Amino acid sequence: MRTGKEYLAALNDGRRVWVGDDLVDNVATHPKTRAYARSIAAFYDLHHRPDLQDVMTFVDEDGVRRSMTWFQHRSKDDLRRKRIYLETVQRELGGGAVPRTPDVNNYVLLTYVDDPEPWSSQSVGTDGRDLTEGILDFWNEARDGDLNATPAFVDPQADRSRDSAQAESPALRVVGTSDEGITVRGVKAISTGAAFGDVIHIGVFYRPGIVAEQIIYGAVTPNTPGVTIICRESNVRDGEEVEHPLASQGDELDSIIVFEDVLIPWNRVFHIGNPQHASLYPQRVFDWLHYHSLVRAMVKAELMLGLALLITEHIGTYQLPPVQARIARFAGFHQSLKAHVIGSEDQGFFTPGGIFKPNVLMFDFGRAYYIEHIGEMVHELIDLAGRAALIYPTEGQWQRPELRPWLEALQTGPVGRPHDRLKISRVIRDMFLSDWGDRISIFENFNGTPLLAIRTLTMKRAEMSPNGAMADLARKVCGIESVSERESAYQAQANYARRQDASRQDA
Repeated sequence: MRTGKEYLAALNDGRRVWVGDDLVDNVATHPKTRAYARSIAAFYDLHHRPDLQDVMTFVDEDGVRRSMTWFQHRSKDDLRRKRIYLETVQRELGGGAVPRTPDVNNYVLLTYVDDPEPWSSQSVGTDGRDLTEGILDFWNEARDGDLNATPAFVDPQADRSRDSAQAESPALRVVGTSDEGITVRGVKAISTGAAFGDVIHIGVFYRPGIVAEQIIYGAVTPNTPGVTIICRESNVRDGEEVEHPLASQGDELDSIIVFEDVLIPWNRVFHIGNPQHASLYPQRVFDWLHYHSLVRAMVKAELMLGLALLITEHIGTYQLPPVQARIARFAGFHQSLKAHVIGSEDQGFFTPGGIFKPNVLMFDFGRAYYIEHIGEMVHELIDLAGRAALIYPTEGQWQRPELRPWLEALQTGPVGRPHDRLKISRVIRDMFLSDWGDRISIFENFNGTPLLAIRTLTMKRAEMSPNGAMADLARKVCGIESVSERESAYQAQANYARRQDASRQDA
């Protein structure tokens, strides 16, 4: 298994990365990127902690101990084991301060390896090449190297008033093919953490008007000639671990990726050329990311509940019945998210490749519940904290002898040490009252798909067809027979896509 030191060394590979106005020479050492690189290194090092060995690792069928990142859960108990791993990573890395760790980035590869055949057979423009061998080979290479494959799926925001704008946009497209592979040119408009990846995992979300040459799924390394990663301005508070306990852990840096006539070898091309396939499958790839997002939201809700308990205890309002009633909302928020997680696992099903997959509707609507309510929960936490989240001294001020008695008196409550209140306040400030925290909030709202897209894509799921499982009871009560498969809109979805949605394929 990879160590953090090995990961950091691999980042110095000549990749071309801009962060704001700085051209970064080495992502592992530059002041705007090194903190997040170290956080990812800490992720790798978690797998080498003896006390976490049973949680963070597993022994595969060949007797090789590997990161749980690569664990293919074949039962409900296996899935729960994977979830405990995902939770542990979030708990050990700041309760959501490092959202896109390698375990979630690589999770989206599972759909490819679970059922690789459609990716090849549905491709257009491969001259009959079998892409499945390359898909499986890439999985093995990423697993054996413990690589971090960062997704890049989002295309530019073209003029949405006309479908033809998508074809005219600078979105990534195939501009040539050869015996070696495909040559691509254009941009991917959003890729989170690409500057810190070992591999850029290219994909596409279907948009009306998308053309065949814009349908590309594959993988390239960040140092491939012609690849430039352009990151937004960094919000990191590098070297400020005391004042900014979360923001000092780094900024994962959302980025634009420019591809200038980049060659992708055939053995790293997963699919090309079929808009109909793209309209069906990307959400199935991102199902795993969305399940992880729900697990992360559950951990973050637990953190918020704990912060509400701690800060009200320190300022002396915890025992007041109205305050306790307000804190109970955080408990309800956390328990509701936990119920979605556990329910999705309990109602899971087996995919074509034998992976036990959580119930898609349950974890997607769990994500929707989080997005719908997180804003009001943040407001409630800040309101409960009062001035404690806004007005408090710096560490330098606290340590000055002439100021300390006055400042300590202002932070003294019925329980706990005055300095502990500063620590609680700093976490609340970093997570919910800073540029760094605001960026994470926006990220969570749009991670993979925003709220409207969650609902829209849900209606494309197999179960949600009028002839699908969700209408079974209504048909029975109304005395209506099922529509034949030939007449059903349910059949408009390809069988290979439906099999990623639910276990009841004939409902």
